Amino acid sequence: MSLAPPPNSTVAPYFFRDLSEGIQQHMYFWGSDVVQPEGNFLIEQGFERSPSKGVKGTSCYRLPWQNGHIELYGSCAGWYGHGNGFTFIRPKKRCYIWLSEEITPIPGDWQDELILKGAPTEELYKASLPFLDWLIFYETSVLDHFGSVYRTQNYIDYQKVPLAKAWIEPGLALRWFRCFRETPEKLVRSKKLSQKNTELKF
Repeated sequence: MSLAPPPNSTVAPYFFRDLSEGIQQHMYFWGSDVVQPEGNFLIEQGFERSPSKGVKGTSCYRLPWQNGHIELYGSCAGWYGHGNGFTFIRPKKRCYIWLSEEITPIPGDWQDELILKGAPTEELYKASLPFLDWLIFYETSVLDHFGSVYRTQNYIDYQKVPLAKAWIEPGLALRWFRCFRETPEKLVRSKKLSQKNTELKF
């Protein structure tokens, strides 16, 4: 699945802070998907698992996607392909344009020379689109397979993690990601959203 960028791809910088918080929360969710009693859902969705190139005892999950590939670690997640890639690095709490297709982030050794700092938000937005396409596709697959109660329980569990900063609840989160991807001009700050305030149009 590959969609063209929307005509208006101007995104204010603070929306990338929201996006970073959303990805961080969902990285916890994806870790929960790995340990499902019925089987590793990432593997079922086509990911290949290999030992991490960085932190010992952890894994990398890799999936071909849109003329590149998705890579998921416990501390970073992104899409890497032709042109500029995109990565979210959890210890840095930020999204970046990644400057290599062949060399991808190594947890704990972030290869700062391959991170494009201070990129215009329009470029960062366009670089994020393959990853967002995957995230939306994957979360829709989770919803179809497990139902909404499953992610709600993941969200409740995440709120109990020490020092975790819970983002918006999963149903609103998927709507927000879709809006970011398809109609960024209608975006609303995630802090303005809550389960009790779903009438906001975005």
